[in-house]
Amino acid sequence: MRKFFVTLSVGSLLFAAACGGGAEKKESTETTAEKAATTEVVEEAPAMDLAAGEAIYNGKGMCVTCHQANGQGLSPAFPPLAQADYLLEDKMRAIHQTMYGAKEPIVVNGQTYPGGVMTVVEMTDQEVVDVVNYILNSWGNDGGTVTLEEVAQVRAEAAQ
Repeated sequence: MRKFFVTLSVGSLLFAAACGGGAEKKESTETTAEKAATTEVVEEAPAMDLAAGEAIYNGKGMCVTCHQANGQGLSPAFPPLAQADYLLEDKMRAIHQTMYGAKEPIVVNGQTYPGGVMTVVEMTDQEVVDVVNYILNSWGNDGGTVTLEEVAQVRAEAAQ
């Protein structure tokens, strides 16, 4: 009798494992398919990585040194980025000046700032996208987004 219960218990465990394992495998396959579909969507329209942009602004880009953590700049030498009409008027210009600096004097919110004093730091296209998107969407700015294609276009135009 005891042998019967042991055999029944082992058989039940094997049956449960076989059924449960199959169900788990199916869920795993569905999850993988769902992840693949999600990955495709992300590749088509990546979300802004404002944290990456903030890290570049405060670190490698050294932007914070002159434009300050609050984006207010240091008048009269360094213009504000927060709610700056000049910045928000032309995102392609914002990309260009992030990569190459401002060579000529500019007028921001009615005040003139000298050109040619911006430190230029070599950044990858993705770093430019991240930091410009951070600037365009911080401190009350609603400046939209820039893309890798736009950064590549500005880089190509500057090379000519």
